[in-house]
Amino acid sequence: MFLSNTQQIREADRIQISEHGTPGVVLMEMAGKAATDFILNQYPDRSKFLILAGPGNNGGDGLVIARLLHLAGKDVRVLLSNNPDKYEGDARINYVSLRALPVPVALFSEEKAREGLAFLPIGLPAPRDLKIPSQKSKADPVLIDALLGTGVSGDLREPLAAMIHFFKPLELDTVAIDIPSGLNADTGQVVTGPLKAEYSLTFHLPKICHTVTPASLYCGEVSVLDIGIWPNVNSRLGIQRTWTDEAWGKIHRRKRSTEAHKGSLGHVLIVGGSRPMAGAIALAAKAAVHGGAGLVTVLCPGACRQAVNSLVPEAMCLTVGGDVFNEEDISIFRAASYKKDVIVMGPGMGKSPDTARFVEQAVPLIKASLVLDADALNILAVMPQLWEKLPETTVLTPHPGEMARLVEANDVQDRRLEIAESFSLET
Repeated sequence: MFLSNTQQIREADRIQISEHGTPGVVLMEMAGKAATDFILNQYPDRSKFLILAGPGNNGGDGLVIARLLHLAGKDVRVLLSNNPDKYEGDARINYVSLRALPVPVALFSEEKAREGLAFLPIGLPAPRDLKIPSQKSKADPVLIDALLGTGVSGDLREPLAAMIHFFKPLELDTVAIDIPSGLNADTGQVVTGPLKAEYSLTFHLPKICHTVTPASLYCGEVSVLDIGIWPNVNSRLGIQRTWTDEAWGKIHRRKRSTEAHKGSLGHVLIVGGSRPMAGAIALAAKAAVHGGAGLVTVLCPGACRQAVNSLVPEAMCLTVGGDVFNEEDISIFRAASYKKDVIVMGPGMGKSPDTARFVEQAVPLIKASLVLDADALNILAVMPQLWEKLPETTVLTPHPGEMARLVEANDVQDRRLEIAESFSLET
């Protein structure tokens, strides 16, 4: 599934509205209808809903949801973040429509928020210190976060920050419309600590923050709802990121022939291991077998043979003489790498000077696809001359510490997607 950023999803809306003739208010109605159907399905026994509506189209979606929940017989309250006179366009239409119904709508203040919660079984909450018990009741309201959606990149301004600050300690069941307010949709970063959602209901395509931590930790279960944007619009958005979900797997999984055998299903050579880290190479071999490789060969120091044979009896095991790899092992590697489809290098091999010299001489010999992992990445970080010698089909699998060494940065964990993409382009 495509993974969109804010600009791309806005362009999808523009194409559908201006070129395919779907009015924006219709898209908003379909978004609200799809979200309402989901909410009613997930919370069939809940009768009370409190909707936080922001100043833009995300707030407009919330107003549609408020109207439809009311028409479904639910007790609905709406708290607005901004003066309703500021609503424009499609959101304004839905505000006027909602006001024709007996749905309580108020501009946010702590007093109004407490009034909106007064129908809780525990009574009127105190301003700060009261928390709703973690054992949820059918009488508790469901909170709908329709404050900002994708429209935030910097710190939240008032009164939005105050609204989140008020409701966060209450730990109500929360449904976020598009994304929990306070997340950066395009980076996966947390701008302001949001209300943690049980469900995030996003429209047409998932956003980056739904899959990238730390933002994704606040999103709960993400559901992508169809609002009527034509599928062919996606081809015009320039999207290069995909979400590897179950549907993606079904598309890319190759069906095996009934005549398939181990010799026709690929041969993987895994190079690594050392006396202190024999388990790493054995686990890598086990992963290759479970991943579907027809043949798996391990090239490792002799000290690792027992671990490999015990854990992965399916794998063939070739050994070199010492406790770690060194330059004298290049001839064995050359022979082992012949006619292999994929070579994995690095798990548990260590980063001694001898091993580094082995990697430096081995990489230019590789003709197959290459996966560099673990200590091979640490060696690459101190041997930049190896970059030009890597095969074109090379995959790097760094954890944050290894990535930090490759890019010489300390904030990898905070900018994972940005750093991974920019580094891939640079190298």
